[in-house]
Amino acid sequence: MHRRALLAAPALLLAPRLAAAQGGYPSRQVAIVVGVAPGGTADMAARILAEGFPRRFGDRFPFVVENRPGAATQIGTAHVARQPADGHTLLVAGAPFAINPALFPALPYDTARDFAAITLLVRNGLFLVVPAASPVRDMAGFLALARSRNGLNMASAGNASMSHMALELLASRSGAPLVHVPFRGSGLAMPALLGGQVDAMFENPSTCLPLVREGRLRAIAFTGAERSAAAPEVPTVAEAAGLPGFLALNFFGLWARSGTPETILDAIHAATVEILGRPEVVDRFARDGVEPAPMPRAAFAGFVAEQMRVWAEVVRERGIQPG
Repeated sequence: MHRRALLAAPALLLAPRLAAAQGGYPSRQVAIVVGVAPGGTADMAARILAEGFPRRFGDRFPFVVENRPGAATQIGTAHVARQPADGHTLLVAGAPFAINPALFPALPYDTARDFAAITLLVRNGLFLVVPAASPVRDMAGFLALARSRNGLNMASAGNASMSHMALELLASRSGAPLVHVPFRGSGLAMPALLGGQVDAMFENPSTCLPLVREGRLRAIAFTGAERSAAAPEVPTVAEAAGLPGFLALNFFGLWARSGTPETILDAIHAATVEILGRPEVVDRFARDGVEPAPMPRAAFAGFVAEQMRVWAEVVRERGIQPG
């Protein structure tokens, strides 16, 4: 269902709220757990929800953000899996939620069993960027150079990061030889790219677009299903490389503990959709090239299942190991 259709149904949004209120939710402080350190899109999304929920549920009890980083987001995710199924501990998680089951043979939680999907929060594709001094002008030139050199060195923000998974997906679908050069975060990878120590990188819009606009990087493709509104002149990978269906999304969603009452899940979903539709929230995310994209609960569960399938296939085919 399109986001505008969801936002255009105030009666539907009100009913879950009333049902939750009748059930006494919330009855104490609500924790919104984020499996990464403060800063970044996941943390920002959680804090926007923490500020917005009291307008929907009342301000008797606070909604607070708890950052529990570590182990590729496993620490925060496992913490939520151990909490009561009553909606008082929520999880904001991203692509690692879908990648980790294939990457780690023994997670401290069961992704399918322990969590109830609420909604997608935000998503963004990645830009394939090269240094301004690179001879590469477009995707055709990029793939041709990779084949002529028998490999291009591509930086990533770390093993199994979205920047890594996107390059592995491109290598798998195109057959081009791409060499993974992992760094400990984009903050270390970007200087290497700007300095020409590596040839290219998939990166989030918020980090790379300012450098593109300054003329220090060149964006040659975008991993979304459609061109980015932040840089509509840049073609998608699917367009530029002739790879229909190519998609690599950095996304963040909202989950509760499985077994949480349906009325509470529906009320949280409705409140989240309303918050994400506020113009000031849309504008805030747009500045970072990020799109609010709420979904019905069942659609979000299906989206995550498909992400898990795609990345499990890439992990197996490319032989990716935990970093």
